[in-house]
Amino acid sequence: MTIDHYKFIESNSKLFLQTEESNFAQILINRSIEAAFCLEANGKFTYVNDAICLKSGYSREELLSMTVDEIDIDFSPQLWSQLWQALKSHSLSFESRFRTKTGEIIKVEVTISYAEDKGQEFCCAFAREKNQAELELCQALKQAKLLSEHKERFVSMLCHQFRTPLNFASFSADLLKRHSHQWTEEKKCSYFGLIQLGIKQISELLDEILLFGKAEAAKLEYQPREMNLNLFCNEIISQVELANSNQISINFVSQNNSITADFDPKMLQLILTNLLSNAIKYSPENSSVMLELSCEDKNIVFKIQDTGIGIPEKDRERIFDPFYRGSNIDSIAGTGLGLSIVKTIVDLHGGEIFIESQVGVGTTFTVTLSPVWLN
Repeated sequence: MTIDHYKFIESNSKLFLQTEESNFAQILINRSIEAAFCLEANGKFTYVNDAICLKSGYSREELLSMTVDEIDIDFSPQLWSQLWQALKSHSLSFESRFRTKTGEIIKVEVTISYAEDKGQEFCCAFAREKNQAELELCQALKQAKLLSEHKERFVSMLCHQFRTPLNFASFSADLLKRHSHQWTEEKKCSYFGLIQLGIKQISELLDEILLFGKAEAAKLEYQPREMNLNLFCNEIISQVELANSNQISINFVSQNNSITADFDPKMLQLILTNLLSNAIKYSPENSSVMLELSCEDKNIVFKIQDTGIGIPEKDRERIFDPFYRGSNIDSIAGTGLGLSIVKTIVDLHGGEIFIESQVGVGTTFTVTLSPVWLN
C-alpha cells in the first residue's frame, strides 16, 4: 500500500480514505465480512467499517473515541509503539484477540500496513475472525507436520539401530566363514556370541516397535491378577541388572515388607523395566539407581531415581512424545519409544507419571497407580 494510491479528505472531523480509482472503497466492499480500520500513530481509531462495529458491539462513534489497546487485549501502548516503528519498514501479519463490548474474546488474524500523506502518518488494518474450524484445522496441520518430522527422525534412527547389530552379525559371520577352520573353539564361540547378540538386539527392537503400535492403537489387553509387589520388584531388578552389565546397581526400598494388589504383571513389567533401563543407560558407571515402592492414599507409588545426565527443561514437555529423544543424549542408543509406551500404559491404568530432573545431577520418575486392593 503506497501513498500514491490515496488522497485524504476530512469530513465531520473524521478521517476517510479515498483512492483515485476507488481501490480502497472496493476493498472494503469486497471484504465487508472483515473488520477494517485505520489507526493514528498513538493507536487511536480514525476509520472503522461496519464489520468491526458489528463484531465488537461498539458503535462507530464509540470506536472512533477509543484506542486499539482498549479492544485488543494483546496490545499495550508500549507494544503498539514498537509495532508502529516496525510498520514503517514492512507490513505485519499476526494473530491477536479482540474483546467485545460484552466481554467476549474473539481470536483474529490481523494484517496491517503503514502509509503517510501530506506529513500525516497512519496505518490501515484488516482483522479476520478465526473460527473454531479454522483453529482446529491449523492445529491438525501443525500436528501432522510434527508427526511427519517425528516419523522422519524415527526412520533415520531405526536404520541406524538396525544397522549396528546387523553389521556385527554380518562381520562375525564373514570371519567365521573364512577363518573358522583355523580358529580354536573358544574364538569361534566368541564370534557366534556376537551373532547371537546382534539377533537378540534386533528382536528386542522389533518387539518394542510392535508394542508401541499396539499401545497407540489401544490394543493392549489389561489382565490384572494378585501380585506381591515386593517380590515382583525384586524380580524386575534382577532381570534388569542381568541385562545391563555396566556395573550399575539398583537399590530397592519398600515402605512395607509385603504389599499385595491387583495389577497386570506384563504392563507393570513394561513400566518398571523401561524406567529402570533408562536410569541405568543414562547414569555413569559404578553409580546406583534407586527404586522405591510405597502406598499413598490407597495408591501405589513407584519412584525411580538416578544420578545421570538429567533431562533439559526444554525437553521435558515432549519427553513422552513418540520418537522424541532428549537434546543431551549425544550418541547413546535408543528408539525414543520407551517413555511413550510407559506413558500410554500409565494412562490406561488411569495413573499419573511425573518428572523431576536437573541436568548433570539426575532424574526421578514418579508413577502413581490405583490398583484393586487385596489386603
